[in-house]
Amino acid sequence: MATAKKRVKKDGSVVFDIRANGDISVEGKRTRPTKTWTPNSSWSEMKTEKELQKQLVLFEDSVKSGILQDENIKFKDFSERFLTEYADKKLKAHTSHNYRNRLNQIYPAIGHIKLRDLRTGHLNSLYARLQKHCVNYEDRYTVKIDLLSVIANHNMNKTAFAKAAGIAKISLNTIINGDRVIEKTALAVCSALDMDISDVFNRHSSNTLVSASTVHTYHRIISAVLAKAVKWGFIAQNPAINAELPKITKHKAPYLDEEDARRLLTLLHSEPIKYRTMIALDLLSGLRRGELLGLRWRDIDFDSETITVSQTLNYVTGHGVYVDTPKTRTSERPIKLARSAFILLLQYKQGQDEQREKCGDYWKQTDDRIFTADDGGVIHPDTLSKWFKKFVKQNNFPDVHLHSLRHTYASLMIADGIPLVVVSNNLGHAQVSTTADIYSHVIKSAAAKAADSIDSKFSDIVETSSLVKEYESFYSQLSAS
Repeated sequence: MATAKKRVKKDGSVVFDIRANGDISVEGKRTRPTKTWTPNSSWSEMKTEKELQKQLVLFEDSVKSGILQDENIKFKDFSERFLTEYADKKLKAHTSHNYRNRLNQIYPAIGHIKLRDLRTGHLNSLYARLQKHCVNYEDRYTVKIDLLSVIANHNMNKTAFAKAAGIAKISLNTIINGDRVIEKTALAVCSALDMDISDVFNRHSSNTLVSASTVHTYHRIISAVLAKAVKWGFIAQNPAINAELPKITKHKAPYLDEEDARRLLTLLHSEPIKYRTMIALDLLSGLRRGELLGLRWRDIDFDSETITVSQTLNYVTGHGVYVDTPKTRTSERPIKLARSAFILLLQYKQGQDEQREKCGDYWKQTDDRIFTADDGGVIHPDTLSKWFKKFVKQNNFPDVHLHSLRHTYASLMIADGIPLVVVSNNLGHAQVSTTADIYSHVIKSAAAKAADSIDSKFSDIVETSSLVKEYESFYSQLSAS
């Protein structure tokens, strides 16, 4: 049975906090939905008591029927429940991780507001503020001492120290290379060294304005949380539906033109076979990074010259490196590749077999994966991205990143007149419209090229001298008007 507790507010008015027994949560605890009811100040004590009993019954029935949950729950508290009961169980690890990071960044703005009180205006104000003021992202840390020497002074190698600190060896290498890490990782290192964080690391604050595109990302996450709140009976409607969002200015996806792509492949000849194969295959296939690193030898069909994307290799902070299914259902796909890709793979396989023999019992490979660390272990996805970043800088390429190879593959195919549906299927897009939207600038250029191609084939027949003069006269009059 629902219960009520009388409370007198500072202004002297009386309210009742009504509480009922709800469902059992996933943690095995009984939920206690609550609501606040304010009686009419002109009512008599008897009238108030009668109405209170009615409210208790109505609230009890609402909770039992699942229509109403805790109406006093705050946005932050519900979001945490959304993450643990839904996102962590139903969504991909990197998606759930991204949701958690983004929500942590907006809790200071709307986390304290009760779901029942959250309005579209709150969200409009948040989105406007995001574009005018800095957002506090999690601080990052870079090492300022010779960490390798300090580790050696502790009579440990990198592997032993990483284990003692409770961090992955790849994370330790990231620190040693001077890259930024989160506070949790920095503190783990300092704890193992018994040193203060200020003596080991430099702290970097990450206060920055966000783009219109990022505002849309925040909105999608907030809307997903509130949509679940509606479905679970916490609120009647989603206030994010009518929120006003900034207009996104479309930017061209960065990619290499054909000349730079040829130069890249040429320069790769002097690079280690592992990186040469990964980068060249990425350019020749348009695979996402996770799809490329998730390839196994069983996914390669040398006879039909096709590869099959069936899994991905990913990394999420706190989750580590893990294998997952492709991004969407349409991402699981066979792709027909150029013959040169398979020649390169055969050359790489020969080198990998030789490396396996050298390692002997120390070879860690157990799952038929194509691209591995030198000892056959799992390769960290960031290893490839960082290598390519250095390669691009050393060879004075345009400001592109690893994902730009996927854009290069798509752009060159579209420019060469390959049907958009074929390009879309090879990229693993769920809809052709997605491909058309991302590469609209390339499609326009291809369309102009197609028009010129048709013109060159038939202009000598169609363009009689009289027609040309008539066209030029009409166009001159049109321009003048």
